[in-house]
Amino acid sequence: MTLTEAAHWTKRFGVIGGIGLVIMIIAVTVILALNATQDPGDFLTPNYACTELRDDFLKNKLEIPSLSLAAGSDLVFELETQSGQVDSLPRVVNTHKFSIPGQSLNAQGESKIIAEKLGFNPNLLQRRGSAEYIWYDSKNFRTLVVQARNLNFQLRTDFTRIGAIDNSSALPNENEAINLASNYLRGKGLLFEDYFKITPKVVNINIQPNGTYTQARSRADAELLRVDFYRQKPLISVRSDLQDAKRIRDSLEKKLFKSTTDSILSDKGRIDIYNFDTIVAFQDPNHPNISVYIGPKNDRDKTQDTNARYVYGADFTYWPIDPQACGTYQLIPPQTALETVQQGKGSLIYLNEKNGDDVATYIPRKVSSFRIYNITLGYYEPQTEAKFLQPVYIISGEATLSTGVVGIFHYYVPAIDYNLVKNKIAEQEVPKEDTGIGFF
Repeated sequence: MTLTEAAHWTKRFGVIGGIGLVIMIIAVTVILALNATQDPGDFLTPNYACTELRDDFLKNKLEIPSLSLAAGSDLVFELETQSGQVDSLPRVVNTHKFSIPGQSLNAQGESKIIAEKLGFNPNLLQRRGSAEYIWYDSKNFRTLVVQARNLNFQLRTDFTRIGAIDNSSALPNENEAINLASNYLRGKGLLFEDYFKITPKVVNINIQPNGTYTQARSRADAELLRVDFYRQKPLISVRSDLQDAKRIRDSLEKKLFKSTTDSILSDKGRIDIYNFDTIVAFQDPNHPNISVYIGPKNDRDKTQDTNARYVYGADFTYWPIDPQACGTYQLIPPQTALETVQQGKGSLIYLNEKNGDDVATYIPRKVSSFRIYNITLGYYEPQTEAKFLQPVYIISGEATLSTGVVGIFHYYVPAIDYNLVKNKIAEQEVPKEDTGIGFF
């Protein structure tokens, strides 16, 4: 072969090789792009493991009470999310089990212990049938009602009594109120780990002549401060020993919010767990199941608990949750949740004018249109006993009332696709080289 021929073929092979390299680069780029954009939800598989049989789980379908709209309201919903469409959300998530033991044989004795912790004489007990134990503090005009079955309680001060509160004393500021309420519960063993991740919210309260509450416009106008405690639970958990765990974690963080890392001991040693926590929502989103009412210091109260001298009431409904999820379940698409609301079948759990009174009793309002700004996932914790902590879609936005005033609304829709629930799927070991997400 002459040098000319060699140069010719070298040039031809170079062109062919260059084209091949370009094709390979494009192919790799496409593959990487697909991997980068693939929804981690595609890797999730439900195990339906909270019960052995599907029928046992279906006995616990989530039923959420709904507020009423005034007659003549129009169920006209406009979707106005940032993207202009229903955003993608995880389709398989954790379900948690409440570990509620039921009424103890020594419920009365355990109620007495709570009463003593809260500053009442445990021996001055009254009964309301077999369901409730009641104590009354005549010195501070306080009443404590403890539920016999679960030891949840409500503490109230009778503000219709003269001297029940000394308004001449200074009301703590917001940070002081949070510290007082937190220390009050913590000192009595009533504040739990899953309440630590969210800063408590403070609501300004006015006391009406009949002893009921309304919301004060500002702290300067307030007579009490209600400190509300919120909890979080992992919606999704990703095991770090699975291939692509970090990529899946990063992708989920774009859809939800930053994960926290815990660790567990397994037969492979200690393994990190990436938890994507979400809010636990309540029947009243502005009044969770645990609240403490903080007021001016009560100098008549000589209890050794300094924090208790500022406490005029408490709502304590606590349902313990098993620390590990009992199973994973497939959800209805978010579009289906939206259609459920549009058909008038969702649960309206909040509707109020902007800057309206979120403390006073709800009054049905006439709505002319709804604008949906956000669809997300959370958990629903009822006020009454339940077996499972289940996910819900939270659909929120603005409502135009018939008066022309703009308000805020929230709807809940049960998220689990109950039509797809199966008997428990036996757990299988996922090899490290496989792509998947592990749940616990």
